[in-house]
Amino acid sequence: MRGQYNFESDIKFLTGKGALRNCAVTLSNMGCRRFMLICDEESVKSGHLKRLLRRVGKELNIVAQYKKVKDRATAEDCDKALRLYKEKDCDSIIALGQKSAIFVAKAVKIMLKDGVSFMSNYFDCAVNNISSNFIPLAVIPTYLSSGIEASNAVRVWSEDSRLIRLDTPFAQTNVLALDPCMCSLVGRKRIASTGLNALAMAITSLISRKKVDPMTKVYSLDAITLITDNFEPCLLYSGIRKYRFHVAFAAMLAGCAYWSSPNDMLTELAESICDVSGADYRDVFNILFAKVVEKIDVKWNFDTYAIVNLIGYNQYIKVQDGKKGGEIIKDCVNNYYAELKKYVKYPLRLKDLAIDDDMLSKAYDEFAKDGDGEKIYFADKLLKDE
Repeated sequence: MRGQYNFESDIKFLTGKGALRNCAVTLSNMGCRRFMLICDEESVKSGHLKRLLRRVGKELNIVAQYKKVKDRATAEDCDKALRLYKEKDCDSIIALGQKSAIFVAKAVKIMLKDGVSFMSNYFDCAVNNISSNFIPLAVIPTYLSSGIEASNAVRVWSEDSRLIRLDTPFAQTNVLALDPCMCSLVGRKRIASTGLNALAMAITSLISRKKVDPMTKVYSLDAITLITDNFEPCLLYSGIRKYRFHVAFAAMLAGCAYWSSPNDMLTELAESICDVSGADYRDVFNILFAKVVEKIDVKWNFDTYAIVNLIGYNQYIKVQDGKKGGEIIKDCVNNYYAELKKYVKYPLRLKDLAIDDDMLSKAYDEFAKDGDGEKIYFADKLLKDE
């Protein structure tokens, strides 16, 4: 990453052994002196919080800790964390854990920038596009990365179960630290979900119908390479940390590519289904992505052969004379899903996630209510056989 930072766009990646200590040094060099730590309850129970404090507790002056975030980020969490930040006179935020803790941390950063005291205010107003108050944010993912760490998205639920959606560059992560010690042992279903999600995000970024910047392509190709080299070994030897680390790293890079590129209807439909059903976003996105590849005539506007050459030997991509880019990618995705059957029973349909017809109907209506013919065609094509 570049040595100078525009806090609305740059992310500094720190990976490998020592990433946590390097994160502490980087934050100190940014002028951060009084940190607020936001983490989820799972990080406390699993020991990730203790592990973090043991490694960097002496280097970082953590003066406030908000440790009550559950699986779903709430407006109440954001309001309480904001008050604690102000009471302790903090100047920066560290988010530890999975997406709910990350959403709360990003929300607090936005509220501080706007001078807003209650997250519910964003039901009635948009994020101010002018800022003179930058709050450095460091994110430390646990288990396997979801890719959301590198996004500008915030999804927070109110007390009356309404969803606050924000997508703004002012939610940008500034430092992203992935240390192998945070990649704890997980089951094969979680590995499968993370690996497929990284693949889906990387490929979707490359075939975006809109123009993407060169770094998006670099992140996507690196993510595909890491997944190709480590997906099967990680499923076979899930107890070996280095494989979990590489899969997590692939998800992080793919997420950076995906969330920095112009997102399409796939994200919106997946979010609608998750909002109604409560299903895991990665599983829903993966299933829909496989359907897109199989059923929808995507305009493959990239050089598939260049990708294959860049990633080297890949047992999942079969390059044959006369095959078009779309056919090659379709084979690649199908081969990944077929390979999974050797190791784990992974959901291949939305109904495998206990998503019933009523949920799908509600998600469809929410997705298509303000949409055009293209959105309706898209939803019909993906959901009609569920």
